Amino acid sequence: MAPPVGLTGTCGATLDEERRFELAISGGGVWTELSFDGNRQHLSEASTAVSFVYRPSAFSFQVSVGAVLAGSFTGPLGEYDFRPGFLASASVGYTFLDGNGPRPYLALIGAAGTSIVPTRSRTDPSDRPDLTATDLRASVVLGKRLFDFWLPYVGAAVFGGPVFFAPAGQSRTGSDVHHYRLTAGSSFSLPAHLEAFVEVGFLGEQAVLGGLGWAF
Repeated sequence: MAPPVGLTGTCGATLDEERRFELAISGGGVWTELSFDGNRQHLSEASTAVSFVYRPSAFSFQVSVGAVLAGSFTGPLGEYDFRPGFLASASVGYTFLDGNGPRPYLALIGAAGTSIVPTRSRTDPSDRPDLTATDLRASVVLGKRLFDFWLPYVGAAVFGGPVFFAPAGQSRTGSDVHHYRLTAGSSFSLPAHLEAFVEVGFLGEQAVLGGLGWAF
């Protein structure tokens, strides 16, 4: 349940010595399963976020705040719909190779995030527990910069953190079933110092993400 920010966006892929800052807006959907004492709940959500990136060197730093717009949380513990919620994250990345010339693009990212999403039971309108999640994840990105504007890449992330939920007033603690995501995506350097990205998480935690950033 991390904010919908791209892997290369976390690293500031298009930033250089002249443009060390980036503002970006992103959005997307996530599908995964959470387990509470063996009870698997299916989660689907749509969210959006605004991010600020600073890259003083090969290191980069990003903070993101956003909102969960809609979603559902269904399974043995009940059928719940999401109400608008809050999410935030902070991350640090290190770019080992920038992808220029014959070199590949290689970066590592560490991130921490949290989200608080009000829910409402489909069968009992008075049952409205919050779904509160924490997320710690580490990611690696490997790609190649092509034609001076296109960076196709693949990435892998491992993550974990407790999730708190109280269906019908009964407090429960759970976690993600998969604890990993494999991703394929592309970043595009556009005119006017713009960068766009699109990503698909196709194994483990599944996701479709996209965004647009402006470097300055």
